[in-house]
Amino acid sequence: MGFPFRLLTPQGIALEGEATSVEVPTVDGPMAILPGYTNIIASLSKAGVLKAEIDGKTRYFAIFGGVVENSRDHGCLVCVEEANDGYEIDMARAIAARDRNLDLIQTKNSSDDVLKARLKLAKALARISAKELSQGKQ
Repeated sequence: MGFPFRLLTPQGIALEGEATSVEVPTVDGPMAILPGYTNIIASLSKAGVLKAEIDGKTRYFAIFGGVVENSRDHGCLVCVEEANDGYEIDMARAIAARDRNLDLIQTKNSSDDVLKARLKLAKALARISAKELSQGKQ
């Protein structure tokens, strides 16, 4: 027995179905939601990987910012600024972004540049992880 699940972005529904478990990266650390889980609302981390056991399949998404709401009556809703399906992520592009931002951080231009590069690096690492997990490499 599962629960209704939806992953929403400003562009629309990224994933929807009957979930048996959902794992999300919150600002306080990873959170797993299972059938019958308590009602909760939590802020998500700026960048991380969502794992959903949905309709009998495991799906991974790189997600960025947002909130998760779970209700025993209505299921689990994850609203994010952006979500990238692990199957659709361009690994070469994600690796190039990782390397470019690591270089920016190491050269230590302005503090604003370093902060932006750290966020972009976190996003690139989330994309790489979601892609690798989708391919069964982690």
